[in-house]
Amino acid sequence: MSKNSLVASVLYELADYSEMEDDQPYRARAYRRAAQTISSLEEDIEDISQKGALREIPGIGEGIEKKVVEILSTGKLQTLEKMKQRNAVDVTSLTKVEGIGPKTVKALYRELKIRNLDDLESAIKGGRLADFRGLGVKDPKLLLEHIQNAKLQSNRVLLEEAEHIADKVRAELGKLRNISRFEIAGSFRRKKETVGDLDVLVETDNPGEVVQNFTKTDEVREVIVAGEYKASVKFAKNFQVDLRVIPSQSWGAALLYFTGSKAHNIELRTRALKMKYHLSEYGLFKEDNETLVAGKSEEEVYKALDMDYIEPELRENRGEIQAAASHKLPKLLNLEDILGDLQMHTIWSDGNESVRDMAEAARKLGYEYIAVTDHVGSLKIANALDAAAIKQQAKEIEKLNEEYEKQGIPFHVIHGAEVNIKADAKLDMPDSVLKEIELVLASIHSGFNDDATKIMKRFTAAFENENVDIIAHPSGRLILERSGYRFNLNEMIEKSLATETVLEIDAYPNRLDLNDQNAYDAIKAGCTLSIDTDSHTSSELVYMKGGVDQARKAWAERRDILNTKSYRDLVKFLES
Repeated sequence: MSKNSLVASVLYELADYSEMEDDQPYRARAYRRAAQTISSLEEDIEDISQKGALREIPGIGEGIEKKVVEILSTGKLQTLEKMKQRNAVDVTSLTKVEGIGPKTVKALYRELKIRNLDDLESAIKGGRLADFRGLGVKDPKLLLEHIQNAKLQSNRVLLEEAEHIADKVRAELGKLRNISRFEIAGSFRRKKETVGDLDVLVETDNPGEVVQNFTKTDEVREVIVAGEYKASVKFAKNFQVDLRVIPSQSWGAALLYFTGSKAHNIELRTRALKMKYHLSEYGLFKEDNETLVAGKSEEEVYKALDMDYIEPELRENRGEIQAAASHKLPKLLNLEDILGDLQMHTIWSDGNESVRDMAEAARKLGYEYIAVTDHVGSLKIANALDAAAIKQQAKEIEKLNEEYEKQGIPFHVIHGAEVNIKADAKLDMPDSVLKEIELVLASIHSGFNDDATKIMKRFTAAFENENVDIIAHPSGRLILERSGYRFNLNEMIEKSLATETVLEIDAYPNRLDLNDQNAYDAIKAGCTLSIDTDSHTSSELVYMKGGVDQARKAWAERRDILNTKSYRDLVKFLES
């Protein structure tokens, strides 16, 4: 079984503890970036190690290579274990509280001997944090709310991580005999941004055998309960997987029920009642509850209710039932519709690979173009480019494009940039420089505790700057880490429409920003969106799928997304 998730999780922990202990932040950034890269690998990290090719992975040098080898051979890392012994602090849990990073954890322990979430909660209730200066949020009620959110999130994982767990479930089920078919339902199938567990449905003529064999698979760490028709088990990192055996005549009804959402199911049942039917996980029945009308497939159930089939991503009770009944569902965007990626970073700023490396990886994905959008200005943490470096990069990109043209390769690298919107609402690069850049993204990286008025003043300046094409990761959130800054979505939509500025869905797994609800509102208003990976290595370009999933949840069609345009049409759009 793959150890990618194990290695990545240990390196993530090492990054947090290193940031807490070390005054040199580059180490923590290096560990975190390596963890991100490993978690996104399609190939098994153990196979790569056995071939002696770990250093071919971007961001893995001699030091990290040794740590990866140790984790693979022992399942842990002595460096990390010693850090935990020295500190005796639950850094992992405390850093899940919004606004608390490793440095703050260190200060909380040093000044107040706070070791875990319970200590922090007691300190807040006892008024002991009143004079503590390390927290951006001072309101005790809000702090307690953040702690409760952290506790609730403790068993949730990002959708991208859930995808990896789902792959393991599929692999294990694929090894078992006597399974006719299986499907993973629940919030995972609806592509929610975080997932708390996996609901697995199985069809088999040997339920007891299949259930028992599943509980004995390699990935299972603990069996919570196992009966003849269902089982609940724990995978690595305490992640729960629930398996249920479903009869063929109820397969579609059960898949519909266990996929949800609850609100969608309630609306469906209400519609069924109005049509003199009764809908449950066992099927669609006539009022007598004995005559089965439909249930073998989801399509069959929807058709019996005089509705078009509704894709799982749409099942959030946002009007999809009414749209399906009137044959007005959107023709949803597909991954194949994406022709390019409009945000990524290279070794010119804080990325790990060259422009050529990113371009070649994008070509393999079948793209027509990419935009290289390294940070520009004075953002030191991102190694932002100054005006001279921007010109040098432009020449490198021009040379690469000329090379592609001479070889008859229909691929283009767009010279872009991500510019910071400063606290004074000015862009962190003069207009005289920005106007020479083909594609400009503007984003906020500071002032997360500012009120909405201040935030919107900064955004307004970016919207009204004729050089800005896209507002990147508009809410600034990091899923399971911080909620982002306060902003006025309606005002942002109005500015987007008035200035023809594109809003981004940043597809990076812990961003997905705009979220699906905000993107839904923007699309309904007529805004154009882009879906970009914000990649820092070529292996992260595959994150586009997660962005497309969120766009589908937002009812996005091909016409709503900027980077479904051909290169020629994209250039026309940017020049207009």
